[in-house]
Amino acid sequence: IIICYISFIFIVIIISFLLLAVNVSLGLLMITQSGNVMKTMIQQRMRDIANTAAANLDGDVLESLTAEDEGTEGYQSILNELAIYRDNIDLESIYCVTQAEDGSFVFSVDPTIGDPGEFGEPVVYTDALYQASLGHTAVDDDPYEDKWGRFYSAYAPVFDSKGEVAGIVAVDFDADWYDIQISNIVSII
Repeated sequence: IIICYISFIFIVIIISFLLLAVNVSLGLLMITQSGNVMKTMIQQRMRDIANTAAANLDGDVLESLTAEDEGTEGYQSILNELAIYRDNIDLESIYCVTQAEDGSFVFSVDPTIGDPGEFGEPVVYTDALYQASLGHTAVDDDPYEDKWGRFYSAYAPVFDSKGEVAGIVAVDFDADWYDIQISNIVSII
């Protein structure tokens, strides 16, 4: 009887440890999946903002702008459209990027108040920015840093009347904000 009792206790302990291991594994799986879902939702929101802004810009005008056009009707129309997003959506900044002849990416129209990117000033290269230059909306998987801070960005192509990429709308989100949104899912669970 004692041997049966010890065997029973041993089996209960093993089953308890197995159940604990399964519960911990399922909990970690839920946290990982929830974090991925949250990341996907945030990135989709970023894409939606960039796509909407890009769709509201005149690609023919954007494509033709030069630094000397600041203050002209075409420049102001793009600046004013971007300012609507800057003033009404929770984002760090929104601006237009064009690809220079040497293949680098530079600022074109930036409605940032205070310290905008100068027309023709280089923009930090990211894979997502490059994807937008090929005509595909993309979001940074990793943050990048420039003189304005640390960001995750969404990029959407602006097309001209020929259907070619005339420029890119970039929408920056503070990397700390983004990381906190993802990590908040862990505290909820």
